[in-house]
Amino acid sequence: MASQADVGQALHGAGVQVSNLKVKDVGGVTAVYGSVVSEDAKRKAEQAIESQVGRISNHLEVAGGFGSAAAPRQYTVKSGDTLSAIAKELYGDASQWKKIHSANSDLIRDPDKIQPGWTLQIP
Repeated sequence: MASQADVGQALHGAGVQVSNLKVKDVGGVTAVYGSVVSEDAKRKAEQAIESQVGRISNHLEVAGGFGSAAAPRQYTVKSGDTLSAIAKELYGDASQWKKIHSANSDLIRDPDKIQPGWTLQIP
């Protein structure tokens, strides 16, 4: 069975954040629990972990979701980011960039010109 450190290292290497990460041995299989921000992040996490430690039992959940009572998410723009790239990372669908733009219309005048360091609200 893989340790929590092994799984954490695989996730770090893939650049995937998992909240409340727990790793357990369930009948000789590594079971991974926690929360990720999107289905795309869940898929990336599973691939990263399996490439390093072998087959797992994936119990990662997509946190929040539309209409949930979860606290609003925020994203800090990094150099080279675009709204479509952020949407792809967070929602698994680049075409969802308009949601981010709409939620931040007071800050983003031109969706093609976002600046590193801006904190965006993620609906």
